[in-house]
Amino acid sequence: MIKLSIIITTYNRANLLEQLLNDILEQHVSLAPEEQSIELILVDNNSGDDTKAVIYKFIEANTLSVKYVFEPIQGIAAARNTGIEKSQGNLLAFLHDDISLDEDWLREAYKLASNCLQHEIGVYGGRSIPLWEDALPEWLDLEPPYGVDQEVFRGHSYGDEERFYPFDTEFGKADYPSGINVFIRREIFINCGIFRVDLGANAEGGLGSHEDYEFFDYLAAINIPMLYVPQCIVFHPIKPEHLDEHYVRTSYFKTGRSLYWIAHTDRLKRSAPDLFQINSGDRLFYPEFTRIKIARIPLYLHLKIFYVACELLYVLVLFDKKKLHYVTFKLCQVLGEMNAAVLLAQREKNKKFSFKDRIIKKKVIEFKEV
Repeated sequence: MIKLSIIITTYNRANLLEQLLNDILEQHVSLAPEEQSIELILVDNNSGDDTKAVIYKFIEANTLSVKYVFEPIQGIAAARNTGIEKSQGNLLAFLHDDISLDEDWLREAYKLASNCLQHEIGVYGGRSIPLWEDALPEWLDLEPPYGVDQEVFRGHSYGDEERFYPFDTEFGKADYPSGINVFIRREIFINCGIFRVDLGANAEGGLGSHEDYEFFDYLAAINIPMLYVPQCIVFHPIKPEHLDEHYVRTSYFKTGRSLYWIAHTDRLKRSAPDLFQINSGDRLFYPEFTRIKIARIPLYLHLKIFYVACELLYVLVLFDKKKLHYVTFKLCQVLGEMNAAVLLAQREKNKKFSFKDRIIKKKVIEFKEV
């Protein structure tokens, strides 16, 4: 019986994928025979480079159980869903294709897989440490409270102790695991569903991030325990071109857009917060009438960006360099939220008429699926 399925989705990264596969093979041969109940599922997400050739070369050169799957629908969520369908393990490990593994990653992952059925834990969040390929620029601050969120650089490192999500640390708050290095019990997908394909990198839905966040937010809502496991470590290389303000601003914009979209397209049909991403202490500045929409965007978002712009002006006057970039990135996140509001309004406008929707909206009846 397969205990651990390692699912790697890949798109046009043949060279990096080859390095990762060699890491896995090297660790696999060092395991005891009773620890080798492992399968590797490689999902080629419509690559145009030598990915297929690299994978077949790897398959022919070793005895590790490997499945090659081609997924033509673009997007990491669609590719991962295909990997889930093809998997047999009790525990499914998801990895990005551009990381490298800590020398004990596979051994620690197998321990989780061997014991996961004995614990009421649905998800294990591994640790991810950025590997800087160039010196950090002076403007880049990584320390709370005004530092760049470590998730921007695919970091997920919150100390050395196992803890249940969510939790606070000196390194920031960890709400949910990160999809770069995460382990999910197979029965979670059987009983709770799979990843949404309108989210995630290269997704056809256009929302290029947070497919993992949405899934874990959903699992948290139905009380699935999730545990941070810092002993399962991967390293993510940060290219010099990503140490750029434009890259970080774009990341914050995508975060704002994705989180707003997720909150307003909830798979459990929960209502989105009246004042999305606004702290309770600041809600006094947003009266009831700010829920109305202007140019398809709620008025409170117009006010929110006005307040952030005023904060930016204040920081410029004080010439507070440390806080300047923080406020600029916050401004980009609000712009992302506004963009999502427009996209949602456009989707609603293009939605086909449905008597069922109208009846439910007017609360004439409570419709239940049979």
